[in-house]
Amino acid sequence: MNREPATAGLTADDIVGLLRVSKGSVYRYAHQYRWRRYTDAGRSYYHPDDVTATLDQLDQGKGGSASP
Repeated sequence: MNREPATAGLTADDIVGLLRVSKGSVYRYAHQYRWRRYTDAGRSYYHPDDVTATLDQLDQGKGGSASP
């Protein structure tokens, strides 16, 4: 069976650019928020919906207030 991997996964490097955090923080968030992942050719890919949900949750924690 020739299974083609999903192309929408995000690598840790992708997420570092999006979140502007260290790679260690990406791995911590992945563990803490139980992100789904798959591995292809030795590289891990995280489910974008899980990353987005974490971003939303972190933004809510900031209170969403803007400085004047």
